[in-house]
Amino acid sequence: MNNHEKEYEEVKEKVDCKVISKVEKEEMVLSTFRIIGYDEETPGLIAQNKFETSDKLILFLHGLGGKKEDSLAFRIFLRDFGFSIMAIDARGHGERQIDFMSLQPEIMLSYWNETIVDNRLAIDVAFRKGWVKEGKLILAGVSMGGILGGVVAGVDKRVSGVILYVPGGDLVEAISNSTIGRSVPPSVLTLPFVRTMLASVDPINYVDKISPRPLLIQLGKYDDVVPFKNGMKLFEKAKEPKQLIVHDSGHSIPADKAIEKTIDWMKNNFPQLMTKNT
Repeated sequence: MNNHEKEYEEVKEKVDCKVISKVEKEEMVLSTFRIIGYDEETPGLIAQNKFETSDKLILFLHGLGGKKEDSLAFRIFLRDFGFSIMAIDARGHGERQIDFMSLQPEIMLSYWNETIVDNRLAIDVAFRKGWVKEGKLILAGVSMGGILGGVVAGVDKRVSGVILYVPGGDLVEAISNSTIGRSVPPSVLTLPFVRTMLASVDPINYVDKISPRPLLIQLGKYDDVVPFKNGMKLFEKAKEPKQLIVHDSGHSIPADKAIEKTIDWMKNNFPQLMTKNT
């Protein structure tokens, strides 16, 4: 398996995008698309305001067991602030769904590596199609998407700002202590090739490279899925400008409060993007 950075460089000029369908829903036009030319087609979704065009974009990375349609939880950014919202299905999820947790660890980690590449190719597509312009791309990732999003944002400087919800760093420790990671035999995590693969997709090795772009991390104080301790490790490794919000919750942080805090952070760090006409 190639490292995702090498893999992306090898395939970025080979990919294209085809729009599959467009459906109007309330204030939105929902377009499904496929990224083609990599090893398999990547299903994607973009929600755009049907009344006006936008070159501001939120790239959303969903969590374990999620799908690209979860990105519509951010529709307030479309309705009130004029953003488009884009997401792809991670490997093994959504239209690509399999029993992800039944995979062998090396296959699961390969899927994470390829999902990082897929999201960078999605960024390529967004720029080519004029769905976003420089300085107007915000990445938001939840749980698994927060972990992988921390890597994507660390290596891809086209991302202007980063919001990570319940992520964690030091994945060997995080998986060892996670309530959903207990099915992984401890001996597996000591295998040299597994540790090498984990290092390649561990945001603890990339989060400091997000600076000087703004970073917001939101954690649940009692999180035992992505342990709170590992969320704090990730935040501490990050460089300024950064902001931490801790919710009095477990892994499922309150969505309304998390969005409210996100809007406040966006207004403070990207005031030029938080009016509907810019």
